[in-house]
Amino acid sequence: MKRKMLIFLSIILIFAVACSKSEEPGEDNSGTEIEENEGQEKVEESKTVKVCFPGGVPALTVTKLAYEKPIIDENIEIEYEFQNTPDLLASKILKGEADIAIVPSNLAAQAYNKEIPYKLVGTSVWGTLYMMSTEDINTFNDLKGKEIYSFGKNLTPDLVFKYVLRENGIDPDKDISITYLNAASEVGPAFISGKTNLAVLSEPAVTNILSKKEDAKIIFDFNEEWSKITGIQMGYPQASLIIKADLIENNKEFVEKFIETYVENMKWSSENPEQLGQYAEELEFGITQDMVVKGIERMNMGPLYVENMREEYETYYKVLLDFAPNVIGGKLPDEGFYFER
Repeated sequence: MKRKMLIFLSIILIFAVACSKSEEPGEDNSGTEIEENEGQEKVEESKTVKVCFPGGVPALTVTKLAYEKPIIDENIEIEYEFQNTPDLLASKILKGEADIAIVPSNLAAQAYNKEIPYKLVGTSVWGTLYMMSTEDINTFNDLKGKEIYSFGKNLTPDLVFKYVLRENGIDPDKDISITYLNAASEVGPAFISGKTNLAVLSEPAVTNILSKKEDAKIIFDFNEEWSKITGIQMGYPQASLIIKADLIENNKEFVEKFIETYVENMKWSSENPEQLGQYAEELEFGITQDMVVKGIERMNMGPLYVENMREEYETYYKVLLDFAPNVIGGKLPDEGFYFER
């Protein structure tokens, strides 16, 4: 009996010594614990970045990314958020809830002037505003005395429209009659139904109308007219990519990779309209594949980088400031607004 007790106590002693050794620094158990802690730290360091964008052509510049969701940084998850009304997008920006966004260029300036820390990276979409008609109109002078349907009174498309008219000798308040509808989406149906023979529209609505109304034609391309007036080849920067300053500061490598991926995506989008249109349909962005294929040449996506386009932005903002200072926040943005690589 005593012999059995001695053997039992010896086994307990050996087990205790073994456990004690396994807990000494440098042993395998210690290494496993460090690895587990490192894994926990990596989880804690993971970050979610929200990319917000509106409908229309700006959505097409990010469609492939939103559909395929490529990994840019393993520790950063990207959420692509489609904002189906201008008000929803503006709210996201003015509350600082978007980390990255594609926005009307005036909203970018407005946010910065309200000290909401976004930086302008560059142009996603150049002007896509057109005047359509079923009449034979060849010059701006032919518009005198006409009624024109439009949208967004005193918003940026309207200001571009009025600027081009004024620079071509037409007083928007005296020489023509502008009928504003409640939304851009109402202008196309009014034109198709024959309520008006003259309408200001943007892509992709222009392509949709051309496919449905045989006698419809584009009589003025406002981006082209802007170029003629200002001497700026690319036209006016309609929509822009902006990124939060703290994301740039704290995650510069990710930001650079995202911008590079976005630029490649826009190039792909221009070259692959059929696939782009399919993606847009499946994501329910309100754009059909047929619209994309037929209208891609008028959608004017990119090029992006702002460091080569400062003059284009300053010219655009000066025109808006002259017409309606509030649309850009009352003043021209200073140097801190522009992203530098």
